[in-house]
Amino acid sequence: MSILIDTSALIAARNAEDRNHKIAVNNMTSALKGEYGKVFISDYIFDEAVTLAYMRTGSKRFAFDIGLFARARPITMRFIEPIDFDRAWELYRQYDDKNLSFTDCTNIALMERLDIESVFTFDSEFKGIVNVI
Repeated sequence: MSILIDTSALIAARNAEDRNHKIAVNNMTSALKGEYGKVFISDYIFDEAVTLAYMRTGSKRFAFDIGLFARARPITMRFIEPIDFDRAWELYRQYDDKNLSFTDCTNIALMERLDIESVFTFDSEFKGIVNVI
């Protein structure tokens, strides 16, 4: 078992004002306790989360918090490899009718390559493509 943490879940877990904060904290706590198996994040998610945290709040402090949390154990960072990038581009073109970002497609590609069973996200675009927590 394993889970990939997406940007929306990461930010919601660290932002008490986020509408999904309580659910995110509960699910993140379960994930960090190992209830979903190994916990992963990608370099693309890290980039997106830190950037989005700063852009939305103007607070480097919040962006630093997101980054520190994302790099803490037991979360394991995995880097998007060229094979993931190519697969993500295929997925981005394949799902042109969905509202998936390219980063979302890198999530799916990484999940395929590493056999990650679920993604923890609040983004509805993943539904019907991968298992969503």
